[in-house]
Amino acid sequence: MTSNYRLGALFWLLTVEFFIAQFIAQAAWPGYSMLTNDISLLGVTTCGTYINPAPAGIMPVCSPLSLVFNAGMAINGLLVVLGALLTRRFWPRGRLTTLALWLIAIGGDGSMLAGIFPLNTILLLHVIGALLALGVAAPGFFVLAKVMWNTNRTFAICTVLTGVIALVAFLLYASGNYLGIGRGTIERLSAWPYTVWYMVTGALILAGGLRPTT
Repeated sequence: MTSNYRLGALFWLLTVEFFIAQFIAQAAWPGYSMLTNDISLLGVTTCGTYINPAPAGIMPVCSPLSLVFNAGMAINGLLVVLGALLTRRFWPRGRLTTLALWLIAIGGDGSMLAGIFPLNTILLLHVIGALLALGVAAPGFFVLAKVMWNTNRTFAICTVLTGVIALVAFLLYASGNYLGIGRGTIERLSAWPYTVWYMVTGALILAGGLRPTT
């Protein structure tokens, strides 16, 4: 069982590839702005003009390495799901833990869906994937924080803060309130905390800084 949860932790640590894929795709598109452009624009597979809600209007979109980004997104989701499944016995037993990990895994499924169906292909499936990845995962973090509250208060607080930051940013993004820092910035505040948590948690488990509580 120990090898299983360590393998799951490794999968979570490897979600760093999500950042690598983004930065590689961005580097191939000189006009891309992290402050104003949606992350999903990096995955658009054909060059053209697309609606950019902030600022309102259309903009030219051409992501030469869209395949790198989309593959990175799909792989990220798979790594999240595998990590959630394989670390199950690392966490305290109980229905709440199972619920938390299922919600986290559903978020990973959303990432896979968004990567498999880029923005310019089947929009509905891409949007559903984004909603699962950015919205459904957050309650899983809240539940996991509750599970860990009595055994590792510091970890639980960091986990709930991750969920709060991601969920609040997602709601701001969905409602079009960008707080003057840009649509792209708000979306990244919704998406990136999850991956940072997976990376840090995976590293802590592998290094023994976070111990099994079963």
